[in-house]
Amino acid sequence: MRRSTIFQFLNSQLILTGKKVRLRPRRLEDARDQYRWRCDEELCSLDASIPTSFSFSEFLDRYSVELEYPGLACTLAIDTLDAKHIGECSLFNFDFLSNKAELGVLIGEKDFWGLGYGTDAVNVLLQDIFATSDLNRLLLRTLNWNIRAQRCFEKCGFSAGGSLVSGDYHFIVMETFRPKAP
Repeated sequence: MRRSTIFQFLNSQLILTGKKVRLRPRRLEDARDQYRWRCDEELCSLDASIPTSFSFSEFLDRYSVELEYPGLACTLAIDTLDAKHIGECSLFNFDFLSNKAELGVLIGEKDFWGLGYGTDAVNVLLQDIFATSDLNRLLLRTLNWNIRAQRCFEKCGFSAGGSLVSGDYHFIVMETFRPKAP
């Protein structure tokens, strides 16, 4: 993705719509959900992260700074078609020389797990990325025991491309490539 394209993408009011979800820019009103998700031990275990120890007030301050100054990451909220905020997806670790980036997705609302919302979010994002950017390859890391996530990513065209160990965590690195033109 060209740098100018990234900044246009980050600063846009982009809304992408799939069969089950809408991806939209994050808002300050999303902070309460984000805080709840980042405090949830089960959700954090799926991401190999530690639950936040910040108070909501501290979290809100940090979240508002993230919204104001996103850096070189693009994070979109995931809503259902009837506007329920259920998660987020991100692009980060852009490699401009190799035209690749890393993808992350979180469905924080457990009632929506296993129902295709994550798959739809990833598919919608992939379709837009490959249609509007120079990115040719997307990578992601998922814990080796997280079979549900691996199945979701396989449905979206990702395949295992390696492994990674970080501390006590064992990850499968999955990748997908820009579809070849017919």
